Amino acid sequence: MKPSPTWFSSIALFALPALAASSFAGSARAQGAPADSPPPPAYAPAPGGYPPGYYAPPPGGYPPGYYAPPPGAYPPGYYPPPGAYPPGYYPPPAEEPAHVDPPATATHLGIGYKIGNGLGFLGGDIIVSPIPHVVLDLQANTFSLTTSSGTATGFGLAPALQMDIRPPGVSTPYIGVGWVYAKLSLNNVIASASGIFINAGYEWKWSFGMGIILGGGVCYLGKISATDGTTTITQDAQLLPSLEAGIRFMFL
Repeated sequence: MKPSPTWFSSIALFALPALAASSFAGSARAQGAPADSPPPPAYAPAPGGYPPGYYAPPPGGYPPGYYAPPPGAYPPGYYPPPGAYPPGYYPPPAEEPAHVDPPATATHLGIGYKIGNGLGFLGGDIIVSPIPHVVLDLQANTFSLTTSSGTATGFGLAPALQMDIRPPGVSTPYIGVGWVYAKLSLNNVIASASGIFINAGYEWKWSFGMGIILGGGVCYLGKISATDGTTTITQDAQLLPSLEAGIRFMFL
C-alpha cells in the first residue's frame, strides 16, 4: 500500500506528543529530577532574594514623600535608609522665614511732627521715655482761627502721658491721657481755653528709629473765655472728638 499525505498526518498527530514526553523524561533523568516532577516555572527568583533591579518596599510601605529608587540605582540587596533621597535628587530648599524688623535700639528720646488734639496742622513734639511702656509726649502747635472780625492767631500745648502696650522698640497699641491749652488773640481781644483728652491708637516703629503714630478719642474742653480787658464773654464747656497723628524719630 502506498502511503498517502493523510496517512502521514495521522501518524504525526499521535507520535509527536509521545516523542516530546519521551524527550522530557530523558532530560529529567539525566539531571536527576523525578520523572513525574512538574516543569519549572518560567522564572524563579533565588531563595530569599529578588532579581537585580527589583526592590521590595520596606514593611508598611514607604514614608510619605519618599520614592523608591529607579531600577539599577543601587546594587542588588541594598536599600537606602528611611528618609534618604535617590542619587541625583535633592530636596527643595527650605522656605525662608518671614522677615521681621528688629526692635529699634533708640527708645528714650526723640522729636517729631505732631498734629491734632484741636491744635491744628502746624506743630511738633518731644518724646521722652524714662522707663519701658511709659512715654511723655510734649506737643506744641501754632494755629489760627478765622472769625467774622478777622483771623485770630495763637498757640497751643498738649502734653500727654502715653502708655505703650508692647515692649520698647516694637510697634504697639497705646493709650494716651493729656491736657490741652490754647490761646488766641485778635486785635486787642484774647481768648483761651483748656481741657483734658484721652486717645487710643497705634504706633508703627522701625529699627532705625522712625515711628508713625495715629489715634483718636474724646476731649472735654472747659469754659472758653474771651476778653478785651474791659469786657469778658464765655462759652460753656463741651465734649468734642479728638484726633492725633504724627511722625517721630528716636535718636537716643
